[in-house]
Amino acid sequence: MKKFALILSVLLSAAACSRTPEGGQEPMPVIIETDMGNDIDDALALAVAHKAEDQGKIRILAVGCHKLSDTPARYVDILNTYYGHPEIEIAMSETPVKEISNYADYTAGPCNMGFTESKGGKFHEPVKLYRKLLSEAEDNSVCFVSLGFGTTLAQLLDSPADEYSPLSGKELVAKKARTLSIMAGSYGDKKRAEYNVKNDIPAMQKVFAQWPGEIIQNPFEIGKQAVYPCWPIEENLGFEGLNPVAEAYKLYGKMPYDKPSWDILSIVYLLRPDLFTMSPAGKISVDDKGYTHFTPDEKGRHHVLSATIDQPQALKEYIIEMSIK
Repeated sequence: MKKFALILSVLLSAAACSRTPEGGQEPMPVIIETDMGNDIDDALALAVAHKAEDQGKIRILAVGCHKLSDTPARYVDILNTYYGHPEIEIAMSETPVKEISNYADYTAGPCNMGFTESKGGKFHEPVKLYRKLLSEAEDNSVCFVSLGFGTTLAQLLDSPADEYSPLSGKELVAKKARTLSIMAGSYGDKKRAEYNVKNDIPAMQKVFAQWPGEIIQNPFEIGKQAVYPCWPIEENLGFEGLNPVAEAYKLYGKMPYDKPSWDILSIVYLLRPDLFTMSPAGKISVDDKGYTHFTPDEKGRHHVLSATIDQPQALKEYIIEMSIK
């Protein structure tokens, strides 16, 4: 605990120098798409998002789940309730992605640990929910964050007019969405079909080809550079009693272990874009094998994130700051 207290003091001092919303600025409305239950970083990404909401930086409109499992949406409900935001809408895909995976689903355990759930196991159909939320939002305001597969976003683009809006899905996104911050793809020396893409190739092809606004791509490599250390998890993220994120990390793998910050960085981008290096404008495409390709184009609306040699440390420190109590 002495180590935790010392590092917490340093981080809180640094936090005073970090960017905060200007006076009177409205928090960014955010919709988060997640394959919660696969890799464990989704859990910490949502914890970071909750702290950002507490700080007035974002307002989480909804969290959508699309992993083929009975418990991810319930686990999201547990997280939202635990972190003080039980009102956040939760969606569960009716067509979840059946991926090729060796991941241990860490969401089941916390559902049997006595944590409070607020939704009674009842969750929205995501496309209908997203259309409703977009129709109610200000123009060019909603930030989408994609931490998993592309199926639901592709379905949103294909959705027809309904009781919420006379616009098609693509028209509605073009009018209401501000950006799509997405963890997907790879550009490393080793050619890699990244997990989120290769398990949902047709949907990811559609999203990158047809999304009518800005896309900020957080590729595989940068998450490997900014590794989240085990010590905050071992210190229960500074909370008393059971914490659903720390418990999930323990179920996912035998502690201690450090973990790349893949999905977390797509949340962090919305909060601290200054901590990243951004490519020039261009266009991202997905081929039939699941590889992503970036082509510079001054008229393009896609950007790829990367990190200089000094930036991963700052990213790691910020994630720790935003994940501990």
